[in-house]
Amino acid sequence: MQKGLITLFLIVFGLTISIGQNTTKTLDSEIKNLYKSLEIPGFSVAIVNSDSVVFQKSYGYENLDQHLRFSAKKRFNIASISKTFIGIGIMSLIEQGKFTLDTPINDLLPFKVYNPNNSTKITIRHLATHTSSILDNDIGQKSWYLDGALKLSKKEVDRDTYKTFCSWADNTRTSLGDFLKSSLTKEGNHYSKKRFAKTAPGDTYVYSNIGAALAAYIIELKTGMSYDVFIEKLVAKEFGFPPNVWKHTSEQLPTSYFQNKIEIPTYRPILYPTGGMMLSCEELSRYLSSMIKGFKGESKILKPESFQKMMNLSEGNGVFWELKGNKVGHNGGNYGVICLMSFDKETGIGKILMTNISSYASDNILKQVVKIWGAI
Repeated sequence: MQKGLITLFLIVFGLTISIGQNTTKTLDSEIKNLYKSLEIPGFSVAIVNSDSVVFQKSYGYENLDQHLRFSAKKRFNIASISKTFIGIGIMSLIEQGKFTLDTPINDLLPFKVYNPNNSTKITIRHLATHTSSILDNDIGQKSWYLDGALKLSKKEVDRDTYKTFCSWADNTRTSLGDFLKSSLTKEGNHYSKKRFAKTAPGDTYVYSNIGAALAAYIIELKTGMSYDVFIEKLVAKEFGFPPNVWKHTSEQLPTSYFQNKIEIPTYRPILYPTGGMMLSCEELSRYLSSMIKGFKGESKILKPESFQKMMNLSEGNGVFWELKGNKVGHNGGNYGVICLMSFDKETGIGKILMTNISSYASDNILKQVVKIWGAI
């Protein structure tokens, strides 16, 4: 999750869900009028409860040149919302007795991960709540790669963005386990003491993609299958989704844009469990509805107590779910994607927004996303 998306999380999770104040017809009209003032190419929104999708619409275009309309049926990258599936996997394995939240990760890994600044053992709980003391730092430069040669011009984007994509052009696909070992053990090519905070595990919240990927890798080790296969089986069985939900395996990917409407080169994730899932707004809506049902104790995916713990482990944190007041959910963002998802624990009403543009040169797009979120 990028810095701007963290700020966005704090804003949108504080907004009140208000479907009861508008009919769907009025809401549709309001969003259509709002879209006319936006720089956003296209987006889908949804409002759900535990039983159904209450409202779902798409606006604008997936591809501007082809005038291809944005569709709630078309899969799009959900970015860091992918991490919520790691949470389901972790809680499922806890139910099976494979480990507990307080199991040290070095009891489960084939290589050892230590914070060189502190002797406190890193646990599953620490990974799940982003308090492991494992830092991303330059991981964002190393953990993505391009699908083909870089054709982006320096004049088309800002300097930092161009530098990032040049780094990605130099990277190659690497297995999840090999990349983690290379980044987190002293013998690894990507290792650095700066990968670890000076504070002890459990002391400080620092959002960590590589820490989340380490949790997904532990799921691999305890299930005996690759994480992507594990999730494919989960979504097929529990949610009825078709296969090919991963950005690193999908042959066709939707068009996404920089803030200046330049198309973004196709980039793929090495740490794919943390931000590489592809779901349509329809599929994500059914997923959120199922999660609300689970929070109410009405799901067979996990036991009721597991859902409660997953979505309310400690103040501000669940097991890869984010909390603020009565709101539970997760946001996601990267180049060319902003995706928001949350529900209200008291009302049982949830909201989703996904769009194919990102805000890096300025906060204009983020402000417009907040307007849409406020409307629904």
